[in-house]
Amino acid sequence: FYDGLIFLAMAHNSSEFEWASKVSNVLSKVECFEQIGKSNNEHKFLLLEAEMKSRIGEKANASEKYQLAIAAAKKNGFIHEQAIANERAADFFLRNNDESKASLYYGEANSLYLQWGAQGKSDDLCKKIPF
Repeated sequence: FYDGLIFLAMAHNSSEFEWASKVSNVLSKVECFEQIGKSNNEHKFLLLEAEMKSRIGEKANASEKYQLAIAAAKKNGFIHEQAIANERAADFFLRNNDESKASLYYGEANSLYLQWGAQGKSDDLCKKIPF
């Protein structure tokens, strides 16, 4: 799952096909895991889908998948991955010139990181992103 997020971040910064094929492999694995343990993996699959949709320019689908990923992580108690999904959604909205939505998602991510006890991550987010 985390490999997939890293590969997608690399794909956003490069046009190399290599990253897309690696993401596809990770997405297939996470989809299999979701079938076995939905409550543990649904949000991961949805977040990877959101990132893929963002990568290929399907903005409406990406936005919906981010919402679903956040809701699934919250429902199943994965506060750290709920924070990550909020941060990734914020990055998506910022890339798409919606600063007000980005600010809301960054604020929620920051709050969740603090609830999780990740003070360092919160500090880093505050330094990098003015929300």
